[in-house]
Amino acid sequence: MAENGQGLLAVWMDIPAHLEDDFNRWYNEEHIAERVGIPGFLDGRRYLAIDGAPKYLALYETVDAEVLKSDVYLDILNHPTPWTQRIRPHFQNFVRNEYALLMTLGTLPNRAAPYVLTVRLETDAVHEVEFNEWYNTDHLPALVSVPGVYAARRYRATHGEPRYLAVYELANRELLRGEAWKTAANSEWTLNMRPYFKNQAAHVGQLLYTLPQ
Repeated sequence: MAENGQGLLAVWMDIPAHLEDDFNRWYNEEHIAERVGIPGFLDGRRYLAIDGAPKYLALYETVDAEVLKSDVYLDILNHPTPWTQRIRPHFQNFVRNEYALLMTLGTLPNRAAPYVLTVRLETDAVHEVEFNEWYNTDHLPALVSVPGVYAARRYRATHGEPRYLAVYELANRELLRGEAWKTAANSEWTLNMRPYFKNQAAHVGQLLYTLPQ
């Protein structure tokens, strides 16, 4: 995994069941390689939801958020391949957000983690300073300390909503049901902050495909 990526493109989507085989071939055989081949893209990962929705998630780390404004990226985005033109109209529950990195805790694995937890949320402006202090000094450190959590990153959206995203790299899915995770996720400060959360969406994904491998 890239350790120097300061930007992230995250995409969540569903696809009709009768098109899933073609969709997955398109993603693995053409689309992810096309994206990762753009200058400034560092890697690409695809996940299948095992908890939460939509069913599919893709994460692309970039050198910085400005990569997604580059002429090369925009030209490819605006001139899709024939296969992309066939698949794209069938996306459902589509979310595409662009992010800038805020902080990283833990040790990122050399290869993509087999599981990932993404949490999107935001809060009202009146609570935002405390929200970020809580996330950075209480919540993220507590969760990264749980055995099986390799690392976590926080992002702020530069395009899309809600405003914040946390991505947790996980060795296994069972740790999310364990007592260590429950204790870490329910500190006194966390319980005090929860009433102020808005537009929260959590997604646990199992790795499907990654480039580079």
